[in-house]
Amino acid sequence: MPNHETELFTKEESAFFPEPFRGSFLGKDVISVEQFTSPSEIEYLFGLAEKMGSAVQGKERLNLLRDSTVAIIFYQPSTRTFTSFEAAAKWLGCQRVIAVPGMEAYSSAVKGESLADTIRSIERTTAADVIVLRHPEDNSSEIAAKYANVPVINAGSGRREHPTQAMLDLFTIKEELGTLNNLRIVMLGDLQNGRTIKSLAKLLTIVASEAEITFVSPPSLRAPVDLIARLRGLRGIKVEETENLDEVLPKADVLYVTRVQKEWFKDEKEYQRLKGSYVITPELMRKAKNEMIVMHPLPRVDEIHINTDIDPRAAYFRQMENGLYIRMGLLLAVLGKA
Repeated sequence: MPNHETELFTKEESAFFPEPFRGSFLGKDVISVEQFTSPSEIEYLFGLAEKMGSAVQGKERLNLLRDSTVAIIFYQPSTRTFTSFEAAAKWLGCQRVIAVPGMEAYSSAVKGESLADTIRSIERTTAADVIVLRHPEDNSSEIAAKYANVPVINAGSGRREHPTQAMLDLFTIKEELGTLNNLRIVMLGDLQNGRTIKSLAKLLTIVASEAEITFVSPPSLRAPVDLIARLRGLRGIKVEETENLDEVLPKADVLYVTRVQKEWFKDEKEYQRLKGSYVITPELMRKAKNEMIVMHPLPRVDEIHINTDIDPRAAYFRQMENGLYIRMGLLLAVLGKA
């Protein structure tokens, strides 16, 4: 991605505020979890995801998006988010899926084209009804939504937001534990750069009447101060910070692990020093409760030992499967086909 792209995102351009859902996703951008206004909106998506899961598992032939066009453009590497969005559209019968996983290398961005112009071009050259975007800039989805005439779905923007990941994460917790209330959730790893924990923590507070969130990380990778302050200002939400995983693991209902994200480090030595700060092993899991789950947005590097995979509490592969169902439901809701 050319460095000058950041300079093109002026304060004036980024002054875009997505419309709150207020009970309907139809025709709306999906940029931030802060667009949710009530638990019923999340419950509605969960209901759609459950139906989509049953349809996929039953190998049903769905044609709900047969008349729609979905453009999926990714400027960052991705396995799960990209393939699940593409598969979601195709499972729903969409025959016009325009998917480009290497925009940073194969689009006119390499020639200096701005994101705003790229979005306007994609909309017109594909006749897209919805655009799914992943981009390394924090405010990229707002820029895209401002210039697009069709809904934009944020599939990961910089270090700030990953709303659809938060949706599937929350859905996984509900499916695995049967509730979203009175849970003790430990978020572990690179909390400074990780966009998934920021989105999940905020989304959780919309539906949970009571929750205890403990952020565990090295001092240099702590969660943003503004996020901690915001959460502590909410009734029913208890927030703690620590470096000691052993101390909090025995009481955790959810252990949400994140990798130390090499792509955001300028100093290779600093990355190497921090990447092995916490490693989840079968030995460590002996300290955890029998009724709990381990989650991870993936990819993992070395923060969860492969031998942990056979533990029935390891939910991260079931978690990624839920991403297909949530994204199917979201496409239906945004395009008015639910």
